[in-house]
Parts: sequence; structure tokens; C-alpha cells
Amino acid sequence: MNDDDERFMRRALELAENGRYTTSPNPMVGCVLVRDGAIVGEGFHQRAGEPHAEIEALRACSDPRGTTAYVSLEPCAHHGRTGPCADALIEAGVARVVVAMSDPHALVNGRGIEKLRAAGIDVTTGVLEAEARRLNEKFVWSATHQLPFVLLKAAMTLDGKLATIARESQWITSVEAREESLKLREEFDAILAGGGTVAADNPRLTRRLGLSPTPWTRVVLDADRMVPPHAQLLIDGGSTIHYTDRIDLATVLADLHARGIQSVLVEGGAIVHSEFIRHGLWQKMVLFVAPMIVGGGDAPSIFSGDAVARLTDAYRFRFDRAEFVGSDLMITAYPV
Repeated sequence: MNDDDERFMRRALELAENGRYTTSPNPMVGCVLVRDGAIVGEGFHQRAGEPHAEIEALRACSDPRGTTAYVSLEPCAHHGRTGPCADALIEAGVARVVVAMSDPHALVNGRGIEKLRAAGIDVTTGVLEAEARRLNEKFVWSATHQLPFVLLKAAMTLDGKLATIARESQWITSVEAREESLKLREEFDAILAGGGTVAADNPRLTRRLGLSPTPWTRVVLDADRMVPPHAQLLIDGGSTIHYTDRIDLATVLADLHARGIQSVLVEGGAIVHSEFIRHGLWQKMVLFVAPMIVGGGDAPSIFSGDAVARLTDAYRFRFDRAEFVGSDLMITAYPV
């Protein structure tokens, strides 16, 4: 590995990012073809069912023979809706392939790299692997654990309240924060809320920004059967899964994965967030924190129910980054 490998792989990752809202259930992938230190072709996977990044890059190159291909994810070696990209690279006469990370999907999982090496192609792996894994964290988790990737999202005050004691929550955060929050809906396969939240707010849980053409599903956890039959998300014709049985969250997640859902955005309310945190069934958290304090012991908060008595029993996580969005603070965190 050399500095050029990192430079061109970074470009492949930049290209892959263009598919953030359009590739699900496929991963985001970028590919760059290089000859003598210059890019001669590049492409990215634009949408599930359409050509993969390697094919797009090969099409953009007048003569790929002898080039080095930088790919942010291991080229596939199987026939799906498109042909094997490993075969395409071999047939095109590519001399070297640099791969950021192997593909954890059971249909690939090293087979693409093996096929390339068997054809005499020099293969380098692990270039900017951490960045590549972060880019496709939802796909990687789902393929590895056979469960959907769960992101907890909440808008709250500085004292952790999701609403006032009178259950007023519109609007805690700024317009800019709400816009950023809506972007998250565009990239997740499902949006989940508790029955109490749906009964109280009658939300539609829709995508509104037009960034993603892929379908999504609303999920309602309603063991107490609080959601009325005329709730908007039950009658608007959209896809909704309404769980009315008292089943544990792990079973719900397994069922969602069996239905083809790779990622779930949990929007609340307080009880649902608390249960995901209590059982450790989340992979990422995004909190929009407003510069206000509302107080109230009975006001809904990000975590409710039984408290821990000792700090050693606290539910811990790791702050990954924090940034200002409008007048609010957006905090991204992961489990420890």
C-alpha cells in the first residue's frame, strides 16, 4: 500500500457516497480506474438492480487493460440481478485491484478476491477499511448479524426531555435540525415508533425530501393497542407493519430482517427508546439537543423507567462526533 492507494481509494469512497439514498438493499460502492497515476475511468453503484460501480467505471474507460482498479467493496463473484464484477474486471484486462474491505454478504465473503487472484491479478486489501466500513455500516451489520441496523434518533432539550410535562414537543429543535433529521428517514428501510407516540401525535412517518426512490416501511409497536384504526399511517395506503402482540424487541428485529428490512430508524417515544437502550439493541444514536431546559420529573425523557443505582451499571456509549446544526447540537454516538 502507498500514498497513491489511499488517495485513489478516498476518491472511490467519495463516489460511493453518491448512492447513500438510492442503493438499498445494496451497499454503496465506488470504483476508480487508474493508469500511470491518472484516473482514466470511474463510477459508482447508483441503484439496486442497475450496474455496479466496477461496470460503470469500465464503461467510462476507453481502454482498461493494464489499469489498477480501486474498489470500496470487494467485487462480487456471483450472478444476481447483474453479472459478477470480478469476471468483468478479469475480462477487461485489469492488472491490479485494490479493495477497501471484503464483502460480508454470504454470497461474496472473499470469493471475489479469490477469483481475481486465481486469474493472476494482483490484489491489495484493507486500504481505508475503517472508512469503508463506516460508509456501509448498515449493510455490514445486517449481513454479519442477520438483523437490521438500528439507529435511535431523538430531538431533546439540554436536560434530556423529549417534551414538556404537558407533552408539548413541537418544536424543540430548529428548522435546520429538523431538516437534518428528515434526511435520516431517506436512508433507512423502516421508521419505527411506539403506539403511544402514534396515538398522541398521529404521525405519517413519511419521507418528505425526495432524496430516495427506494420503498420504506412504517413500524408501530402497539402491544397495548393504543393506536386507533383511523390513524394516518394505517389508512394512507403506505406500507405499515403494526405489531399488536406483546413480543420482545429482539423477535421484532428478527422478523423485520426476515422481511428484507436491513435498517431501522427508531423515532420514539420515550418508552421505545428506553427499551432499545435497556436491552442493548441499538447500533447508533443521533441526538439533536436544543439549548433549552424544561424540567419536570414526569416529562418524557430519552430514558425512562427503572434507574440504575450505581454508575458502574450505567448504560454507556461512545461519543463519535458533535456538530452544530442551526442553533442545536447534533451528537452522534455508538455503543461502547
